Amino acid sequence: MNKFKDFFNSKKSVAVIGLLFACFFLYTNLQTYFHLKYFSVYGIAECTEIDTQNSNSYAMYEFYVGSKKIEGATYLDGKIYPGWVGKHFKVQYSSKDPKINDLLLDKPVYDTVRIKKAGFVIKVQEKKEKRNQFRD
Repeated sequence: MNKFKDFFNSKKSVAVIGLLFACFFLYTNLQTYFHLKYFSVYGIAECTEIDTQNSNSYAMYEFYVGSKKIEGATYLDGKIYPGWVGKHFKVQYSSKDPKINDLLLDKPVYDTVRIKKAGFVIKVQEKKEKRNQFRD
């Protein structure tokens, strides 16, 4: 018990805990990097909402892999455009683990056939009749 107490009262414990934290951080980031590099598949995602938490903005999105719906979020690094909600974008995800994914906001998708194939329903806006100012 004394050795245990001495270990946590020494500087060595801070170094060991810091090293463990750094290893965990590297593992999670490298796992995402390698999954997206070697098992990358592209699909179509729909931006569902833009959320702001403590001055950080996130775009929430969803996409389908087979019949399974996957939800994700991406950090918006100061670039917020409310018109993204309801729009479709390319998404990069891992074929081994689709929960590892990345929304590509710089690659919007406009092809309605591809959007329907991806599992989304196209929302059609009804055209309003324009008012003719010369007619009574």
